Amino acid sequence: MLFQFLGTAAAEGVPALWCCCERCVRSRQIGGRALRTRSQAIVDGALLIDFPSDTLDHLYRNGLDLLNVRDCLVTHTHGDHLYPTDVSMLRAGFSHVPPDYRITFRGSEAVRDALSGVLLQPEREGSAAFEVIRPFEPTAVGRYTVTAYPSIHDPAAGPLFYGISDGERAVLYAHDTGYFRDDVWAYWKETRPRFDLVSLDCTNACLPLTYIGHMGLTENAEVRRRMIDEGYADETTVFVSNHFSHNGIHVVYDDFVPIAAREGFLVSYDGMKIQL
Repeated sequence: MLFQFLGTAAAEGVPALWCCCERCVRSRQIGGRALRTRSQAIVDGALLIDFPSDTLDHLYRNGLDLLNVRDCLVTHTHGDHLYPTDVSMLRAGFSHVPPDYRITFRGSEAVRDALSGVLLQPEREGSAAFEVIRPFEPTAVGRYTVTAYPSIHDPAAGPLFYGISDGERAVLYAHDTGYFRDDVWAYWKETRPRFDLVSLDCTNACLPLTYIGHMGLTENAEVRRRMIDEGYADETTVFVSNHFSHNGIHVVYDDFVPIAAREGFLVSYDGMKIQL
């Protein structure tokens, strides 16, 4: 399994639009891995996670072709994770696609509603569809088994995060969410999954968390310790901190790498690939 981070920032990006904070100024000066677009990822070049407005840029930068993507998991409806206007580019006259091409978006009912005005019906043009994916119900998505979990995030956005397995390797992509709900831990206690890669929301980096809906490195470390203690991961599991806001303390890539390493985490960057 090849997992690639296409974008690794929260809604504002890093550096953020118009922003002159110290983190944004330094990120512009450093460039490279310090520059972050809105969060998106892809598995084996085929299974897309989220569809932000930066999708077009991600395709250009990474040499990807959406015609190779037949499935897209959407975490929730916030604009940095779902940009319906670009989905509407599947309409005739905006794109020319092979007659047998079809992409299926999956997510919560809220995501379905957000896409209802732009998704094309298969009987009309055959290029896009939607399927609701429900928490704790393993679902076949192409050659993968996907399990959705309820996120601690804005309830109106229909937030989910995902476990993805190809039968040999398994990934947990946990954005946007706070420290996991009790029913997630209870489900894992019953089903005993084991993850090879765990990507955790680290919006705050080293800034102490004072609100509900995201995590920072402190919460990442707590999740890691519990997953290892309860057997859902081990010392060979790759843990990655991802989804950063410019408001986070020590969020600049070069600053955060050694800090995260002390807690057993790699730090994501746009384009980062992990072969499992």
